[in-house]
Amino acid sequence: MSSYLVKCRSCGTSNRIPADKEGIPGHCGNCQAALPALYFQPQQMTDNSFDDFIAHFAGPVLAEFWAPW
Repeated sequence: MSSYLVKCRSCGTSNRIPADKEGIPGHCGNCQAALPALYFQPQQMTDNSFDDFIAHFAGPVLAEFWAPW
């Protein structure tokens, strides 16, 4: 099973996050501070879901926009 290391913004501890926890927010194992939900795969958004996702996601976002014209 794959896992990823996420550094806590509060205490600097590296937390191992299993890949099957994608999209689920967690807590630091050391100080219990909130860790943002992680996405390992691109997430397809629509006009209706984009604003809500951006408003509630605490991490950086890389967006690619496409139009048929």
